[in-house]
Amino acid sequence: MTVDASEALALARNAVQSAYSALALSIPLVALGIATTGSIYFLAAVRTKSGGGSWAAWLRYLFPREHYTSVSARVDILVWLVSGLVIIPVYEACVALSGLLLGGSVDALLTEAFGPAARTSWPVWCIVALQFLGFHFGFGAGQYGGHLAFHKVPALWALHRAHHSAESPNLFAFLRTHPLEIFLNGALRVLGGAIGVGLVGHITGTRLLPEASAAILAYNVFTVLTGFRSLDHSHIPVRYGKVLDVLIGSPIMHQVHHSAEPAHRDVNLAGAGYLYDWIFGTLYIPRRGEVWRWGLNEEERGDNNPHNSLAGFFIEPVRNMWRELGRPFNARR
Repeated sequence: MTVDASEALALARNAVQSAYSALALSIPLVALGIATTGSIYFLAAVRTKSGGGSWAAWLRYLFPREHYTSVSARVDILVWLVSGLVIIPVYEACVALSGLLLGGSVDALLTEAFGPAARTSWPVWCIVALQFLGFHFGFGAGQYGGHLAFHKVPALWALHRAHHSAESPNLFAFLRTHPLEIFLNGALRVLGGAIGVGLVGHITGTRLLPEASAAILAYNVFTVLTGFRSLDHSHIPVRYGKVLDVLIGSPIMHQVHHSAEPAHRDVNLAGAGYLYDWIFGTLYIPRRGEVWRWGLNEEERGDNNPHNSLAGFFIEPVRNMWRELGRPFNARR
């Protein structure tokens, strides 16, 4: 499977354009997801208990003022702007190109090892479904492996802790990620997705179909509107029931991942769907009514939060990462 230079250039250009379009749409789309799913939860579980059924009470519940005016929230907003305008477009171009190259490489390796796959006569819908599942589970494996490494390897945790220092759940917090982590962790997700698509491509003798790309995009939009990608960094504890919480993921499953409480350390790493957490023993399903505080830990919250400024957010993680990388050499000396 060869890659044409003009095709690669067009793919990178489209990825950058899509990144800026996504930035413009991200907040309205996430806000819409909060408004729809959050309103259903408010009407079903909050209003009946609190007796506050006014429009003002409804809006205060969906978008608490203190979650958008805190020091942590101001950092979220600034990081969202910097990442959206500069980091994410470059990252998306790299993702598009590396995904194209890796997918072709996987197919080429399989062809060399097992011979060319016979082109199937399967219906398009079947190939699209297989390509979607290949990407979904491959991407999920990369997500889980990368996320686990960023929690367990000290040099990587030095970067990832910038995401976990968020103390005010809000609709900007989902992009609170250090630029180095975006590329390092993103590389593993891309690798996983490319392997999944490459395997399916070799089995079916096809390349990634436009219909499969559209299905992946539609699924991502669906997860925003139905709550997972919009409420997962919010305070609204929506759950779908134990089975669906694991199979497709619910907002509360990622919310507890941001807990500052020791009992919730390093749980629910997979992202959209928690099968890998169930398989590898990192699954945690919160009890009904269970509460927790957001943040790093007791010692690094509030005024002691190391990322209470934009400079702190970008510089402190790099310093800590450099220090962790130097520990083996310092010990040897």
